[in-house]
Amino acid sequence: MVTRWTVKITAFLHDPPGKALALRSTRHISHEEPARALQRAALGRPPDAGEEDRAMRADRIASASDRMNFPPGVTAYWDKVELLLLHPLSRDATPQPISLPVGMDLPQADDQVQEAAGHSRNGLVALWKNALVGRPDGDKRLYFHLWRLLYEDLSRTLKLGSLIQHLPAETRQPDHSLQHHLSISAAIADALPEPALLLFSIGPVREFIAAARRAQDLWMGSWLLSYLSWKAMETLADEFGPDVIVYPSLRGQPLCDLWLSSSYDVPCGPTEMDLARPILPNRFVALLPACEAERAARRAEEAVRTEWERLSEKVYQSLRTDVMPADRETDRVWNEQTRSHFELYWVVVPWHGADQVSGKAQAEAVMEAYEKLCSPPLEWDFREIYQAMKASGQYDPNWGTVYSLTYDLADRTLSSRKAFRNFRQTEEAGETCSQCGQRSALRSQTHDARSFWQAVAQGLRSQNSYDIRPQGKERLCAVCTVKRFVPRRVLQEELGLAAAFPSTSEVAAATFKARILRALRNQSAEVRGALADFLQVAYPHLAGVTRGTLLCLEKYKDALTHDVRILAEKLLSVDGEWLMLESWSGERLAEAGHPVRDPRDGRNALARLYRALGCEPARYYAVLRMDADEMGRWIRGSHQDMATFGDVLHPSVRGRLQNDVEPAGFLSKKRPITPAIHMAVSTALCRFALRLAPHIVEERYPGRLVYAGGDDLLALVPLEHALSVARELRAAFSGHVRLENGSLTVCFGDNVSGYIRWDDDLFLTMGPKATASIGMVFAHHSSPLDLVLHEADKALENAKTDYGRNALAVRVLRRSGETTTAGARWFYVHDMPDVVQLLSDLVHRLAQEKISSKWPYLIKAEAPALQALGPDAQAAELRRTLLRQAGRNVTPEEKEEQARILSEKLSALSQCLDQYLPPRITSGGFEEMARWLQICSFIARGGEL
Repeated sequence: MVTRWTVKITAFLHDPPGKALALRSTRHISHEEPARALQRAALGRPPDAGEEDRAMRADRIASASDRMNFPPGVTAYWDKVELLLLHPLSRDATPQPISLPVGMDLPQADDQVQEAAGHSRNGLVALWKNALVGRPDGDKRLYFHLWRLLYEDLSRTLKLGSLIQHLPAETRQPDHSLQHHLSISAAIADALPEPALLLFSIGPVREFIAAARRAQDLWMGSWLLSYLSWKAMETLADEFGPDVIVYPSLRGQPLCDLWLSSSYDVPCGPTEMDLARPILPNRFVALLPACEAERAARRAEEAVRTEWERLSEKVYQSLRTDVMPADRETDRVWNEQTRSHFELYWVVVPWHGADQVSGKAQAEAVMEAYEKLCSPPLEWDFREIYQAMKASGQYDPNWGTVYSLTYDLADRTLSSRKAFRNFRQTEEAGETCSQCGQRSALRSQTHDARSFWQAVAQGLRSQNSYDIRPQGKERLCAVCTVKRFVPRRVLQEELGLAAAFPSTSEVAAATFKARILRALRNQSAEVRGALADFLQVAYPHLAGVTRGTLLCLEKYKDALTHDVRILAEKLLSVDGEWLMLESWSGERLAEAGHPVRDPRDGRNALARLYRALGCEPARYYAVLRMDADEMGRWIRGSHQDMATFGDVLHPSVRGRLQNDVEPAGFLSKKRPITPAIHMAVSTALCRFALRLAPHIVEERYPGRLVYAGGDDLLALVPLEHALSVARELRAAFSGHVRLENGSLTVCFGDNVSGYIRWDDDLFLTMGPKATASIGMVFAHHSSPLDLVLHEADKALENAKTDYGRNALAVRVLRRSGETTTAGARWFYVHDMPDVVQLLSDLVHRLAQEKISSKWPYLIKAEAPALQALGPDAQAAELRRTLLRQAGRNVTPEEKEEQARILSEKLSALSQCLDQYLPPRITSGGFEEMARWLQICSFIARGGEL
């Protein structure tokens, strides 16, 4: 029986795994027979004529969309040319060589391709089919298994390892994997005879996420938005298959994996930590049959609204039953505020030319429609590229050739739709929500907002829960109430989602906790005794931190011997707030439910711990906001550094085509957007969000990601590590890092491929031409979070506008009210290859007292006068003051070398800043550099200690 799923299976298996190796090995073994055998094994029969025809048409469209139309006779068989991958996005990226496993040559690799087909046919497919025998949706379940696990399982069973997942679909243009090509082919095969693009968007984003007074609220707002975006995608994935979501690619996404494992028994369940990561963007692109697309979009919209209403209702009923003095007035306010809170926009754009004969006629129907609707300029690059491909290519153009035009039409249509925003008039009476400041706080007929929330807090405390501050100090609207209570009251039970997120105080004190753990590892009896005394007072009454909240600290704890590990576990369960002397007040302890009679007991025990360790915890932490520069242009294919046609061709093919008149004319032109580019962007961002960013923020350092989805990231990190985290995140985003033996090395300035090799895996990143900016705020741990987030937004805006993107901007918010700001680009080519490495070196020297803490303030005082001098005079004064202000922990020889090196580098930095600062910043480069010195001193001292 022919179904949607048998068509998709046929298309997904129309090429065997490892096709690039089998295309032309030294024995010239065909790749077609293994593909047919795989199809027969999966279907239990040969594909019928209709299935084969749709798979073939889909393959041609997918190939035309992602690849150049090569002239006849152009080849790049791997027995004749170098084996390599090229980056699909960045111009001028270095080729990534492909190394076969040690001891394996090309004929043996071809044997692996035959083994892959045999193993898939006789092992995986047979295993999956046997498990699905008798199920009415067996073909659907089998397709989900194939789509999600086939290549991943082969990478674990074959000697080729993870290479099987990266082998390209086309050796002449080795910039996209066969796995991606097959996914797109399967989606197109089902959408024929008339495909359509659906663009779907959920908002508001910033307003919903940033309305937060606690770090956990911030995280939950991000997670809910990502989750609701998934609920829209889930309806499409369930009806049409997860492959129809072109952007973001769903393979390996935690929420998609949870759905596949729980609904279809696909063994790919995510880890608890991955599930807690909000990484899905609020916008997606889907490829659907035009006749079903509008109905599917309405179902996706309804799924979002229904799920939000369900979550809201479960939270409300749970609170109303337990602790909330709600009545009809509360019901009215709740329903009014939660109903239709989100703005959902979508458009469906059918592919023009469905009534034409497939091939060139359909492509030109799209061209005609685009020119009529968008009026491109006379000198339109795409028209020139299209004509050259049509004249010199081996095949006629088809829908795939003009995919970028169809996407652009859909993108423009969605932008136009969002310009006509939905407005719903509401009237908010009563006291305003203390968290978002937009809606009125919940109340009842007998309780105003303050007494209402005082009653809620009392009810929670009777259950040993402290989710709301007492005496009505927190008064929440319905939407903010959902964000506050949905983790513990709904999601923990339904999804196993851990409601563990560190407070800002916990992040600020994280390095202090790490020092205690290191002292325990070094068997310091003094620290052990002082810690035990402190825990006698603090534990268990202040043990509110969930295990695993900061992974880096858990790793340190697990390395301890058993006799001190119990102490370490207790320490990690006590929030960092209670490691600050000023927190031990009677009022604050009462709020936390601590029965201690005399706060001085805690302060005395804590003072002893300070003395034993020789330091105090920092009172400041960093909020780090990272945003990719011009990501919209990367997704639309209009970025100025987008790879050209020549960039993505195998060097041997590029050399051949440069001598042909027709192709040579457009090899230097930017490649239009394609489904493979969308998948490449999505794959790069997903790998960054799920593996690279968590490794840097949470495993290498004791920080915590709030979200890392789409093209932006928000993290809370300890003050001491903030510059290092920012530098490593920026480098990892574009592939400027090397990961070897557990270490990470930043390599700004090196020529890189845009791929990162990590153990046995190969990661695609956004590539060397993609840049990102970071805005960072250093704030006191008790500062209002909404204020700090607002300042982080301003810092990010400074990085992008004042420092020209690809930059870092920092704002220091002192409790005294004084604010220090500074910024710089990550690097200035040739003159300053790594600015933040220089700043981190300065922090280290100041912290180690190799430079006096007075020196930055001396330079700041002299900066206005020195700004008017030349570079040589500035360097000389820097050297003189460095010699005079050298610290006590430096030898005479080191003093001379330190003064020479730092004076040269800081003078060069000030010259770079002078050259690139915008006119609106009236201070000069030397004054900007002096502000950086102040910030370095602030970090070295742990804030205002």
